[in-house]
Amino acid sequence: MAGRIILPAILSCLSVLCFFGGYKEYLIIGTFGIAIILFNYGKTKYNFFLSFLVSIVLSYVVFFLSILISGIIGYLIMGGNPDKKIEGFVLGADINDLLGLIPVAIISPLLMFYSYRVLFKIIKASYFIFIKWASVVVLILLGIINDFYDNSYGYTLWQVTMVLALQLILYQNELKALFKPKTKS
Repeated sequence: MAGRIILPAILSCLSVLCFFGGYKEYLIIGTFGIAIILFNYGKTKYNFFLSFLVSIVLSYVVFFLSILISGIIGYLIMGGNPDKKIEGFVLGADINDLLGLIPVAIISPLLMFYSYRVLFKIIKASYFIFIKWASVVVLILLGIINDFYDNSYGYTLWQVTMVLALQLILYQNELKALFKPKTKS
């Protein structure tokens, strides 16, 4: 079972690194949907072909919706002037960079979790809520670290974090059974 949780993240990471740079970058978005569906076919609500297509479409829809929502939020924060910059630093980080984390670390993951409920049989329990918010916190921390070190692997880290979070949510029953204390008879 550990392979079903970790292998999609590895596949996702490798596919992002293969498509990074050049004219193939638009394919990176679809690799998330492919990695998720290949390892979770039995947990989908639909047949394989439809699930495969819906998963890829969901990846792109979430990507563009998060850009649209962050653009609207940015427009409202900047008072209608997109060239306006907010001056200041928070804990040594430029506030504009931290505002850039809103679409990447908060809006996109939340959209992803809720949109993939269309495709998978996800139980919305306390475990779902914990993993959802833990992944948002991890993405915020990774974004801050990425900002300090000017690391170009931000999207790879985002995708791996989200694939792992979604896998943990999809396999929550199996994980609970695995870690449940066994009673002696």
